[in-house]
Amino acid sequence: MNPQHLYIHYPFCKKKCSYCDFISFPKHEAFVNKYHEALSNEIKTFAQNNKNPHDIKTIFFGGGTPSLYPLELFKNLFKTIHKNFSLKNLVEATIEVNPGDITEKHLATYKSLGINRLSIGVQVLDDKILRSVNREQTNQDVIQLLEIAPKYFNNISVDLMLGLPKTTTELWFKTLDYVASQPITHISIYFLTIYEKTPLYFKIENKTISLPEESWLIETYNQTIDYLKQKDFLQYEISNFAKPGFLSLHNKAYWDRKPYQGFGLSAASFDGRKRLVNSNNLIEYLNCGHRAKTVEILTPQNIALEELMLGLRQKQGVGLRRMIYLLSEEQFRMPKQSVLLFEENVAQLKKENLIEEKNGRISLTTRGRVLENEVIVRLLP
Repeated sequence: MNPQHLYIHYPFCKKKCSYCDFISFPKHEAFVNKYHEALSNEIKTFAQNNKNPHDIKTIFFGGGTPSLYPLELFKNLFKTIHKNFSLKNLVEATIEVNPGDITEKHLATYKSLGINRLSIGVQVLDDKILRSVNREQTNQDVIQLLEIAPKYFNNISVDLMLGLPKTTTELWFKTLDYVASQPITHISIYFLTIYEKTPLYFKIENKTISLPEESWLIETYNQTIDYLKQKDFLQYEISNFAKPGFLSLHNKAYWDRKPYQGFGLSAASFDGRKRLVNSNNLIEYLNCGHRAKTVEILTPQNIALEELMLGLRQKQGVGLRRMIYLLSEEQFRMPKQSVLLFEENVAQLKKENLIEEKNGRISLTTRGRVLENEVIVRLLP
């Protein structure tokens, strides 16, 4: 395997959010040096076992809060990457950060190491809402970071979350107004996902907290698309909007099913036909490192489903002939009537304004993006 895209997973959060499943940093601070050693060894072992040149185009430091990684360890990690991979053609290196955790020293260090893209977790500009889901950052933290970050980076992305409890239309667009007024090049907007057995999951189950209505989410999402278009942020994927020339190259590799190599606790890797996932148990990862993996061999059916799902998430959509070929008896081993049913489903979804066809490609309409899962289920025979 000769991947051109690396993902480095740092699973620790400053304070475990009510809705996420990352690891609370203060409770596991003693493991940081051990985690760094295991992560570095995994990178070295992969490079030793794969002797082909590793000419890397993108690196993404993500997961919980990579900006909590001690700077000296982070510098050491970069040395390990440099020793084991060629970065001469590196075009994009991203690190995720949270407001309140970052100083100017962090930004200067990241830039000196070759990181050229900053991804900031803003979520929504309301201190009370963020505290209610156990996030400690404040509006002032966001303002201070966005005042100094442009001195070091000209490619800055922010993550927003639509659907946090008690988010109103007025508050949401106040957040968008502020973000769009800053020197931001990219915006990611995610719907709130509730993981089982998280504090927020139990609060919703016990009806001590409620989430916005689905109809509000759909209407607000559609209004958001129109608003960002007016601000020159063009939608190129369901959750992602960018100024011209600032698409996320690393994420685009995922959506186009390019090979990538992940390192760290629960990190996934992909070589085109199989997916490998590291253990999500911290102690097991520290003891076994890269050897503790689950492996999924993708069937032709898996490949067709992934191409359809990931393709439809993007503005460019998927090639209609390509999908018919994947579903054909020759490739997918499906009977001819199933292919005909797929074509009938395409025609019906076009009538319902859920998908559109242009230049031989099908893509989701604005309405279809909101109902993406339903469209996928109805498309496949």
